[in-house]
Amino acid sequence: MIKEIQTIILGLSFFIPFAWALTYILSRQYIQKSKSYLVLLMISASFTYLMTYFKFQEHIDYYTSLFPFQSGIVLTLFPLMYMYIKSMTSRNKISKAFIIKHMLFPLSIFITFIILQKFVVKSENEELFIRFLLDQDITQKDYFHSGKIIYNIGKLIFVITSILYTIAIFITLKNYYAEVKEIFSQNDTTELKWLKGLGFTFVILVIFFAIIHLLNNKQVMDNSSLVIISYLMFAGFFWYLGLNGFRQKEVYATQIITDNEDIENAVKISKKQLTDYLEKNKPFINPDITAFDLCYHFHTNRTYLSESIRKNFNQNFRGLINIYRVKEAQKLIEESINNKGFSDLEEISKNSGFSSYTTFFRVFKTETGISPSDYSKKKLSSSTK
Repeated sequence: MIKEIQTIILGLSFFIPFAWALTYILSRQYIQKSKSYLVLLMISASFTYLMTYFKFQEHIDYYTSLFPFQSGIVLTLFPLMYMYIKSMTSRNKISKAFIIKHMLFPLSIFITFIILQKFVVKSENEELFIRFLLDQDITQKDYFHSGKIIYNIGKLIFVITSILYTIAIFITLKNYYAEVKEIFSQNDTTELKWLKGLGFTFVILVIFFAIIHLLNNKQVMDNSSLVIISYLMFAGFFWYLGLNGFRQKEVYATQIITDNEDIENAVKISKKQLTDYLEKNKPFINPDITAFDLCYHFHTNRTYLSESIRKNFNQNFRGLINIYRVKEAQKLIEESINNKGFSDLEEISKNSGFSSYTTFFRVFKTETGISPSDYSKKKLSSSTK
């Protein structure tokens, strides 16, 4: 029974990233800046877990034929995850030099095993060589040991780089969450809260990755509980990543950013200019407003705009927009009560620029110290006296 469960879990760990890769391709989401890396990550993961399935099901002939690809592709998993996060949270496209730098080690391992398996090891000994790498008891050849050394070094480097990439991912996200308040208003699309939820699972996943690759193959294959727990977690991780990645819109609009980055003038913006624009034009009603919209209006760059907002209002961009949205919401609540005798808070949250009622509730209570419903009841009580 345990072996059957193990087989199902191994199949799931292949099928889930494969299904998401296919979904992204058929829906043409792969053309988006960040999702191209997510598609490649899903393809790499599905191939890696397919090879794991072959290994555990003793399809050594398939495993042997594809092993050089496996040796390189498994090493792309963490770099691709890092590039996905980097691309999604960066205003600029990832350069080709950046991609090459992070793909160099996987490519070098792939080439090494192509040469070793196809040119050093004779064709009739290929399967024996792979069985030796998998810690099976077979008749050894002298040159098998050099391959095993390279294989073990590759596994060790994989564990080390997975930890380093995990640290790099967390640093990238930390910097993004700090910067996002200077660029975006409170908007569910830009918050990437689902990545925070994924963070704990990702750390556990890295630990299991490390355990599996530090143990020898025989130890792993003989421990069904470790295999079931590990690969169930891998399958769940890629399901959650695929689902939320599919829902996630691109954070940065490339054309708007490009237009604003061309503005080099440090145009002085007074408090009155900012106040007049916000009160008369009400740009904050747009739930997707960004600092770049104000840059375009005042014909200045984002750095100078942020400095002006901080100097004149002692706020960041998000804080300033939230202040005006809450003021607008208060006004709409009072008008609604005066005209209708009640207030539709869901409608008011949308009309004052909030992307969701949850965000509206949280920001309103933070700014005023009272919930929107309590504020509405208080105003209704005052109007009936």
